[in-house]
Amino acid sequence: MKCRIIKPADSGVVQAPPSKSAAHRMLIAAGLSGIDIENFCKDVSQDMDATRDCIKGILSDAKVKQVSCGESGSTLRFMLPIAGALGANTQFRAAGRLPNRPLGALREALESHGCTMSKEGNNPICISGQLKSGEYTLPGDISSQYVTGLLMALPLVKKDSHITIVGKLQSKPYVDLTMDTLTKAGIKIVEKPYGYMVPGGQKYNLPVKYVESIEGDWSNGAFWLVMKAIRSMGIECEGLDLASAQGDKAIVDIISGASQKGELIVDASDIPDLIPVVSVLASARRKGLITRVINGERLRYKESDRLEAVARVMNGLGADIEELEDGLIIKGVEKLKGGEADGCNDHRIVMMAATAACISENPITIDGYEAVAKSYPNFFDEYQKLGGEIEWL
Repeated sequence: MKCRIIKPADSGVVQAPPSKSAAHRMLIAAGLSGIDIENFCKDVSQDMDATRDCIKGILSDAKVKQVSCGESGSTLRFMLPIAGALGANTQFRAAGRLPNRPLGALREALESHGCTMSKEGNNPICISGQLKSGEYTLPGDISSQYVTGLLMALPLVKKDSHITIVGKLQSKPYVDLTMDTLTKAGIKIVEKPYGYMVPGGQKYNLPVKYVESIEGDWSNGAFWLVMKAIRSMGIECEGLDLASAQGDKAIVDIISGASQKGELIVDASDIPDLIPVVSVLASARRKGLITRVINGERLRYKESDRLEAVARVMNGLGADIEELEDGLIIKGVEKLKGGEADGCNDHRIVMMAATAACISENPITIDGYEAVAKSYPNFFDEYQKLGGEIEWL
């Protein structure tokens, strides 16, 4: 489905949606604590619905658990180790690009510790067997979601385990968020120079108060913050905590850096979800000013190949972006010309295009705007409340 942004958002107050990253973890911790999660963050996003349905399904009495994780990589990568730790024979139905997104290092870790999985590329993705404690080794440059999945699962097995991270752990703020959730749930994990020591035989005991008060989402709030910065208008986004463990609060410093005259370096290793909106911010800089996005290899394995998608879609709107193997070079153009934007079935690419309308001289038509339902279903409702005019085609 298509929509055309005739007039961009310009002023008003928007409440940041609940943090998707925090909610995934809280849903799992709550379910494992025996809390009724039926109405927790319901219909906030497709990804949250997927995690809720998966944890409920895995904890059900069914002999073979059949669950759907939609297009949520977080859901699948968190729940596979948990299913293994619970000895739950589980079939995960995946959608979109998810069946083909990498699981290699996580698969190897699970299969070498008592689990059996279906072949690479199969859908559903099946796991059976009983996950065992032991020594786990994961590369730090693949996915922090693998580490999170094991950190949440291994406390449930009988004996102690060790997770060794080889190389620098990318997206570590997301793992810090996991550690914060586990601490709230009464789970003890010891961070070590090599990685993590996970005592076994633990039980989840998350107080209900944490389930009822999820912090605002910096990943999605970043779009409103960038709109405010590039439009110099009165858009305010409330509910974002500067003390949050979410790594995407780095958008505050990136916006500050973009206002300076020199070259701006944005390291994507810890903040891959920010790069689409950063591309708009960087394009809005004074003509010729350069922004370099580095360490962005993992963006190629999101809902779309985000390095390719950002460069292609933004260039089609009048930006000047060079796609590199592991990053982007973005030259400031100040204004875009507008036109057609392919949403790439990727919620962050769609919201990027809507943000780009704030510096566009002509309307922007977005093909596939419905992809925002993955993380932020009411994004366009909020956009209109802030003065945006949208024609639904």
